[in-house]
Amino acid sequence: EKLNRLYGSLSDELSDSLNVAVRYVPVSNYATAVSAFRSGSLDLVWFGGLTGVQARLQTPGAMVLAQRDIDAKFTSVFIANGASGLRPITSADQLVQLKGRRLAFGSESSTSGRLMPQYLLGENGVTMADLAGGGPGFSGSHDATIAVVESGAYEVGALNEQVWRSNVDQGRVDPDKVAVIWRTPPYV
Repeated sequence: EKLNRLYGSLSDELSDSLNVAVRYVPVSNYATAVSAFRSGSLDLVWFGGLTGVQARLQTPGAMVLAQRDIDAKFTSVFIANGASGLRPITSADQLVQLKGRRLAFGSESSTSGRLMPQYLLGENGVTMADLAGGGPGFSGSHDATIAVVESGAYEVGALNEQVWRSNVDQGRVDPDKVAVIWRTPPYV
C-alpha cells in the first residue's frame, strides 16, 4: 500500500517531466522483477546490487541510470535471538561462533539480506554446510527475517540495516528478544 502510494506519485512526476506515460507496476519478488525487465514488460526497475547485475547480464543494452548516495556505503546486520546466548561480535573473525547455529537469510536474491552476509561468512571461515541443518533458511524478506529470529525459529538472521533501523524506530522489534550482534563493513 505504501509503495503503491509512493511510486504512484513518482510515476506521475516522471510522466509530467518526461512527457511519456509512466505507470508503477508492483512485483512480488526479485526474480519476477529481473524476468519482467528481461522480457520487456518493465522498462525501468529499481534493483539491488545482485539483481541489477543479473538484469544487465540477461538484457542486452541495459544500463544503470542512477544510484542512491546511501548505496555507496551499504551495510547489513546480523541479529540474534536473546535466548541464543550469542553476544555482540567485535571482529569478523568471530563469525565462526555462528557455526552450528540456525541462520536465516531473507530472499536468496537479496544483496543485503543474503549475498554479502554469506560472502562475509565464507571469508571468515563459515560455510553454509557449517550451519545447523546443513544450510541456511530463507525467510523471504528482511521483515520476515526479523520475525523468525525474534520468534526463536532461527537463532540468527542477516538483513538490510536500513530495514532493521526502520523496524526498531517504529517499535516493531522487541529489544528483549532480538538484537544486532554484528554490522558488516560497508559495501557498494
